[in-house]
Amino acid sequence: MSMQFECVSAWKQNNPKFEQDAIAMWAETGRLLPKHSPEDRAKELAVLAYAEGRLVGITTCVITFYPPLRQKFAFMRLLLRPEVEKSGVVVPLTFAFRETLRQWSLENPAEKVAGYGAVITNRGYGARGVLNAGLTLVNHTPEGSQVRVFWWDHFRLDI
Repeated sequence: MSMQFECVSAWKQNNPKFEQDAIAMWAETGRLLPKHSPEDRAKELAVLAYAEGRLVGITTCVITFYPPLRQKFAFMRLLLRPEVEKSGVVVPLTFAFRETLRQWSLENPAEKVAGYGAVITNRGYGARGVLNAGLTLVNHTPEGSQVRVFWWDHFRLDI
C-alpha cells in the first residue's frame, strides 16, 4: 500500500493547529519524555508530515553550538507514528527539514548556522533516512549514538 505524504513547514510559525496536532501525537505515542513540556517542544516544530489529513511525522529543531565543530547547527529530532515507520516518509521529511532550515539560514545570516545535524539514536527508520539525506558522520555521543551533520553550501567559516 502506497501512502501519499504532504510535508509542511512549521518553523517559526507559532501555528496553533500544528502545535495541537503535535501535542496530540506525542500524547498518543507516548514518545515525549516526561522531562519535556509538550507546549515548549511544540515551539520547536520544524516540518510536519501529514497523510490523509492526519499528522504522521514530526521534526523539531534546536539550534545549538556544537563544540567539536565549533559552529552552530540546526539539530533535528524526528518522530514517526509506528504504522508509517517503514512507509518511506522519513526521506522526504528529512529533505524538507533540510531545505526549510537551509532557506531560513540564508534569510538569517546573522544567526551563523553552519548546517543541520542529527543524533541517530534509532538504528531503524532514522538511520535509513539520514543515509539518504547527505548527513556525514562526525562524532559519537558517550552512549554510542552517531552524530551526523550536513554543512550548508552558503556557510563560510570566519578566518
